[in-house]
This record gives sequence, structure tokens and C-alpha cells, in this order.
Amino acid sequence: MINATATRSYRLLAQLLISGLLLSGLGCRSQSAPRDGSNQDNLPPQACLQELDINDLSTALKKCNEVVNSNQNNPEPLNDRSLLYILMGETVQACQDVYKAMSLLELQGKNADPMIRHELSVRQDSCKQRRNIIDKG
Repeated sequence: MINATATRSYRLLAQLLISGLLLSGLGCRSQSAPRDGSNQDNLPPQACLQELDINDLSTALKKCNEVVNSNQNNPEPLNDRSLLYILMGETVQACQDVYKAMSLLELQGKNADPMIRHELSVRQDSCKQRRNIIDKG
């Protein structure tokens, strides 16, 4: 069982993370991210958060799932979907997307978008922190 201090710390961490992610993730988006050839539905990697309605996250998640499926070798849609999962309170799924996106990012090497790398780094650190809190609880 997680004690009250750990719960408060986790909530504060989550609030800070969401605030930072909203500022960095929604504020600007690189258009130069590498694109893979599997974009069957002509859904660009940036389409996950385009026209995002914060009051209808389930619709945004459905659209983002399509974008992820259309860009399977690109970490950007996974990065964006992790943000949606965080906003929905689904941190386990968010962290799964972060780790998968980090793997794809490593495959891109020097061609990887530095902004995506930074965002994923921050989210990965948050996932590790969350895991540490749960393990100690």
C-alpha cells in the first residue's frame, strides 16, 4: 500500500509532468521528423494531436491509434499517444508507449528529431520515478 506522502508526491509529479508536456508537446511540433514508408492511410506522424479536443480524449485516442498504426517505425506518434494516455490517467500504457518510442528513436540514431528525443527522455524519467514510487510503496 502506498503511503500518503508517496501518493502526494506522485500526484505532484504527475501534475508537473502534465504541465510540462502540454507546454512542450503541444506548443511546437517538428515537421522534419523522419517518415517511414508504411503510411498507408496518408496520416502524417503529427496527426495525433492535430485538432485535439481536450474534452474528448477518447476520440483523440482513436485517431492517434490509427496514426500509430500508419507510422509503425516512427516514434513521434507513440510520443503523442503517451501524452494522451497521461491526460487520461493511463500511466501504464503511457510508459509502454514511451519505452517503445525510445527503442525506435535509438534505431534512428543521429537522424532522430532532438525535440522528440527530449520529450521522450523527460517522459521516460517520469516513468522510472513512478516505478520507483510503486516499488517502495
